[in-house]
Amino acid sequence: MMGRRLDRQVHVLAPVTEKTATGNTRVVGTQEVLRAAASYEPLSDGERWRAGAVEQKAEARFVLGYSARAAAVTGAHVLRFEGADWEITGTKVIGRRRWIEITAWKIRKEE
Repeated sequence: MMGRRLDRQVHVLAPVTEKTATGNTRVVGTQEVLRAAASYEPLSDGERWRAGAVEQKAEARFVLGYSARAAAVTGAHVLRFEGADWEITGTKVIGRRRWIEITAWKIRKEE
């Protein structure tokens, strides 16, 4: 795990909200907060089966180099990879602040 191939480009987007007339907030768009090189690895069928996730959805693991911005990524953010949006389901630090692993599933577009 010493040298990872960070050969992909990902964008992390944060929701942009506004207050409505009733005082509630609503999401009106997204704003890019991080652009980074990453590695991409789809989860295997066996791994999904062991986790109890038998749904028809694309799940993957993205690994980014550690930075303060990358460490601040949460499930409230959206990851954009190869033109598709991915919902972040988990993050964890690998090594001694060397890598950030983001697990996400692909958001299907309604047609």
